[in-house]
Amino acid sequence: MSDKLPSGFEFDSELNIETEEENVGNNENLISEESKPNPEPETDGSFFGDSVFSQENVSKTVTEEAVRSISKIIDKVQGNEVDEDVSLVESLTGAGISAGIKIPKGIVTFGTLLYDIFQDEGIPVDETLTAKLNHAFEQTTLGKIEKASEEVAAETAAGKITEAIAQLYGAGKIAQKTAIPVVAKGSQKVRQLVNAIKTGRYAKTTNNVAAAKAVEKAFKLNQLSKTDKFVAIAVGGGIGSGFIVADIEDIGTFGDWDFLDFLPTGLDREQREKGGEDAQRQLLNRFKFGAELGFPIIPFVVGTGQVGKLLVQKGKDLAYSNSMLERWVDRFIGQPFRSRSNKSQELFDGIQKLEGKKSAVKILAKDAARDFDDSLRFISKETSGAAKAIKNPEAMSEVVSKFIFGTDDIVKGKQVQFPGFSQASKNLFEESLAKLGVPKQGVKRITENAKTFRETAVGLKNLIAASKNVTTSTEKLNKILNERIKNVLAVDYKIIDDNTGIFNGYVPTAENIKRVAEVLKRYAKNNKKTLDDDTATKLVNNITKNAFKDKTTKALVFDIGEESALANKAVQTVNIGKYITTGKFKPDAAGGLIQTKSDLQAFKDLFGEYKNAQRGIYNTMTELSEIIARDKFYTELLRDSDDIAKKLKAGTATTDEIGRPFFFPKYNDAVIGLPNQTITRQPLQLKTNLPETIYKSPLDGYFTRADFAEAIRVGDAVVGSSITRSLPYRIGMLIPKGAAQAAKTVLGFFTHARNFFSSMFTTIHRGNILIPPGKFMEFANRARKAVQPQILYRMTGNPKYRNAPEDQALYRFLLEEGVTNQNVVARDIEGIFQDIAQIRTKYGTMDRYFNKILNTGTQKFRKIYNVAQDLYTAEDDVFRVINFLAEAYKLDNAFEVAIKKGIKDATGKVVTRANKPTDLAIMKEAAQIVRETVPNYAYVSDFVKSVRRSPLGSFAAFPAEIYRTGTNTTMRALKEIKDPVRKQIGYNSLVSQAFTYAVLPPALVETFRGLYGITREQLNAIREMLPTWSEDNTILPVYENGKYKYYDFSHGFFYDTMLQPVQTTLSTVQRDLDKPVVPMLLDGMVKSMGKVLEPFIQEAIWTGAVLDIFARGGETKDGIRVYNERDTLGDKISKSFQHVAYELSPFSYAQVYRLTKAVLGETVKGTTYEIPDELLGFTGFRKVPIDLEKGLNFKIAEFKRNERDERALIYEDTRTGDPVKDRNQIIRQFIKANNQRLETFSKMRRVYDAVKVLGMREKKIAEEFSDQQSLPLYAFIENNKFKPFSVSDNVIQGFAKMADEKNIPNPLDRKVLKQLRKIEKLLMKKQKLNQPFIIDEKDFLLDPEPGTQSNVAPLPEQPMPSESVIKASVMDTGLTQMEKALLSEEEKMIKLRDRGMA
Repeated sequence: MSDKLPSGFEFDSELNIETEEENVGNNENLISEESKPNPEPETDGSFFGDSVFSQENVSKTVTEEAVRSISKIIDKVQGNEVDEDVSLVESLTGAGISAGIKIPKGIVTFGTLLYDIFQDEGIPVDETLTAKLNHAFEQTTLGKIEKASEEVAAETAAGKITEAIAQLYGAGKIAQKTAIPVVAKGSQKVRQLVNAIKTGRYAKTTNNVAAAKAVEKAFKLNQLSKTDKFVAIAVGGGIGSGFIVADIEDIGTFGDWDFLDFLPTGLDREQREKGGEDAQRQLLNRFKFGAELGFPIIPFVVGTGQVGKLLVQKGKDLAYSNSMLERWVDRFIGQPFRSRSNKSQELFDGIQKLEGKKSAVKILAKDAARDFDDSLRFISKETSGAAKAIKNPEAMSEVVSKFIFGTDDIVKGKQVQFPGFSQASKNLFEESLAKLGVPKQGVKRITENAKTFRETAVGLKNLIAASKNVTTSTEKLNKILNERIKNVLAVDYKIIDDNTGIFNGYVPTAENIKRVAEVLKRYAKNNKKTLDDDTATKLVNNITKNAFKDKTTKALVFDIGEESALANKAVQTVNIGKYITTGKFKPDAAGGLIQTKSDLQAFKDLFGEYKNAQRGIYNTMTELSEIIARDKFYTELLRDSDDIAKKLKAGTATTDEIGRPFFFPKYNDAVIGLPNQTITRQPLQLKTNLPETIYKSPLDGYFTRADFAEAIRVGDAVVGSSITRSLPYRIGMLIPKGAAQAAKTVLGFFTHARNFFSSMFTTIHRGNILIPPGKFMEFANRARKAVQPQILYRMTGNPKYRNAPEDQALYRFLLEEGVTNQNVVARDIEGIFQDIAQIRTKYGTMDRYFNKILNTGTQKFRKIYNVAQDLYTAEDDVFRVINFLAEAYKLDNAFEVAIKKGIKDATGKVVTRANKPTDLAIMKEAAQIVRETVPNYAYVSDFVKSVRRSPLGSFAAFPAEIYRTGTNTTMRALKEIKDPVRKQIGYNSLVSQAFTYAVLPPALVETFRGLYGITREQLNAIREMLPTWSEDNTILPVYENGKYKYYDFSHGFFYDTMLQPVQTTLSTVQRDLDKPVVPMLLDGMVKSMGKVLEPFIQEAIWTGAVLDIFARGGETKDGIRVYNERDTLGDKISKSFQHVAYELSPFSYAQVYRLTKAVLGETVKGTTYEIPDELLGFTGFRKVPIDLEKGLNFKIAEFKRNERDERALIYEDTRTGDPVKDRNQIIRQFIKANNQRLETFSKMRRVYDAVKVLGMREKKIAEEFSDQQSLPLYAFIENNKFKPFSVSDNVIQGFAKMADEKNIPNPLDRKVLKQLRKIEKLLMKKQKLNQPFIIDEKDFLLDPEPGTQSNVAPLPEQPMPSESVIKASVMDTGLTQMEKALLSEEEKMIKLRDRGMA
């Protein structure tokens, strides 16, 4: 390829780059006036105007926010009331100030605690030195600033976390200068002393000055070992930092986390009355905190860093390491998650180039065939005869094809040339078309197209002939290619093309069957065997069923029993294309099957041979180009391997840096050069579409890794397991999974618009939105012209809608470079369909028949789907092309600036016009940048590709690519910053990426809050009412026409995938800012890890629908009923089918249904939707109404479901009739169940607070609880009281009866029951909602009794009190004795109100 750009592509160097969800519509009368938002006045300018994208304005805004934060802190210090919400930047500023004060304060406090612990016993805690110092400090200005800044920081989760991290960082820095060196030196001395004693070289230095000096000198000469450094960092850094940090109890430990409460590092937060005891408690807390830093946090960080360092520094050579651990890291951590998988980088890049070249060739071949389509359409419009002929295309195709392929290319001076069509062939062609009524103008047009095609094909032939791997003369090569084109590529067969389904479109005539049967009979006779008519006919029918096109040679082949006595095999494979060579018929040897031209013609007629000019052109262009591409692939692989070998031999690089050679001429060399790998037992023998007699791959005869050899043969394919390739699995799983994913994306009206609009964010992410607006619009227009699929042309056939040649040239270039046609979602679905249609070697006949059934059933669907898929890809390609053009523009402009300013490049050379990269080099670098920074299916790892075959994961490839490209964008920007020429591009990229992740989402949230006057409290309330799938997303709140609504920004903002782990963690911490940071942070991190893994492990759409019906008993995972258990079987089946149909429905059915109802003014499940809101769904950003009544009802129902599940936890595995070995089992489970119940109650309280904040009146809230028979629950929630589980009399009697009948100890004996009632009473009295669980399990566990599980005899069966006694008891006070004993005063009042007695 030359260094010139495709036609029409040029740079402008004048500009300088420096300069359900139906969740939840409100009724007006539900909203109290005081809770309605106060929107700010609208500001001038576009929402996405300069203020958003200007780096200067972003910096200015951040500075202003920081100053405002300081101002608020000063106001708080002065005692002024501050009513404004605290912004994120203000909170972070407060965190920094607070931490800066607390670090030195922590050091001083550590000293006072040491002092207090050694003072006289009996000193009250408030009279200790620590208490006095803290009290005095609080009265100072600095103390007031600390308190005020802490309050500002605690307004947001980010501020609270930042404050904790800043303290740890400061403490770590101090420990680095103090504790770490001391521990390191001590560790070194101990290690050396132990080694000396072990080896008998320990010298006693007492009274031996010389020996002492010698030892001291030896110690000085020894450097710190890695172990010394590790011990120093873990122990010195951990413990040292722990004693310095001030807010230990506010930060918390792993031991504070509910899931790790068995650890001894849980902090003691109960203040002691005596000063010495409390000082001891605080110092012990600091020790626990530091111990966790020392282990496991620091070792984990160090270990993770070491693994990362291995993958980065030794990634290319890790697979060959002699260390099993390092090979394990490469195999199980490196390979599954990197794009190249187990391939070398050179092999992976080569495969991608080969695939890109194939895609580009298809476009080139399609264009050549379309030229003829356009000519034929022109003719059909001009002449009625031709129009009739085209309706029966065989006549026209036969004439055109014979003309195009009738003249052979020739060789002159070692160059293949097209001699032109002879006058005789042109005359014959003109006469044939004249009979069809085609005028000379039409003939001329077709002739010109034919000439253009033939000259293009000649160019491709010459490229093949130029290869050093062709082992024959150009003359012979040309003859072979001529014959192959005429007899194979330009020929098609109806038995293949028309019989793809179970209903054959082509059936051979009886006459043709009889002619072939006669050939078979003669064949048998010539080999001294007989064949009757009936048997011969059966054999012919078998041939027609099993004939197929060979994938490699493209020729039609069939199998037939070998009759020759000299044959060495029972079955021979007959290739129809081999009988015509150099224009002459060549029969089989004597006694062979085909002996005459008429024999060959009989088979051709049997198979329905025909010639189609367009298909012949397409096949020829594709075939010749793929030969060139594969030859180049083989040649470059060997060259890359040799280059690596030369560099290693010269010592200019190491295997860690460049890897190893991967091809060796000898087996032993490969074993030594590629250690710890399986080597091919036989040398490589690679094939192309050229015969082995005239082409020898440059890799033939070489040895390499077995997996490399397989990758070279199959390319980018990922072979599935025997289970996923089985026919039942493909039918039961892959077909519905692929159909569901296609229905929800490629076949969805709304998803097409969302696909286009969401791709826009790729231009922001890399900073390409920052180029001059005029250029951006120019590139957008150029992208529009270049992308496929030219839908208007395909619909109308009008040539004016075809892409211009220069636009096609650009698109082909981008295909070759792997930039376009790489839509991750579409390619993932395409991969599933390929998996479905695979042909297995062992079960080939079964798979082919299955594919025929599949083709018959999906013929019309595939036509629709192909158009939809092309559109889906084009929507994505628009922004790929824009990004490519923008990257090329930025690079070209950067070099122009460097030339003007005399800047030196990375090698130290001044950039001049002479050494500036060529346009082609710039284009290739721009293409590489887009491949690295825009999601691209070619770079999806094998592990992620394999997820598409599993019952789990829908669209797993896309989030995986977001992680890859996000990381690559950062790494490339850092690399560019080090390059003087590209430095500004790198800075712009980093700023844009930070803007995309950290500024854009919160800026939008704050903008919407300000625009609609929504407070942070109201935003948090909206979050409480969100459906589960949106609760951790970026939400843009809206209040209009008396209704709260929201945009789920994350739904259309795919870079939210990078943000969601952080967003989820922050949301979790934000929900309860009063709790310690670490346990809440761990809760958030677990949830965020679930978000990260969700695309890979969640149920696929189809799997979820099936589980809803069969595994979850007619209920979705969100608790929505599919059918009622009391429904008839017929109703259950009907509702199940409707549910599955809805889940798999295409064409954005749910969105279209809502839009239709909005247009008709009707509701959907009681919710009113508005037309403008639903139309916004086309962009991916739909306004979702919040229905407070529905939302509250749903949350109450959810509470009841959770309550049932939690109650079941108490007696789990204790009612089986088997002895319970652990007498504390019910106590533990009772505590666990109540802990879970507290979270459920707390969540319900948050929902209650949320609907109140959003304006729902108290009376209406009570009505909603009443409607669900939950007024007692309402009373507890309203009063912020917790109602723990209790043990009913029936349960007590049931356990007693079970123990008596089974003759086993009662697991609910009197002692256990006494402990349960203590727990219940304590929770009822002291436990508050949304506060830490006050029960410590160890305080209530019973001591084990030696020798027995329980020495308490089972309770005798208790008689039930008579109804009259109960009534008398109730009538006496209105309460039973048990209610009087166990219920609090508030609960007694609730009972009395329920009974109408209060």
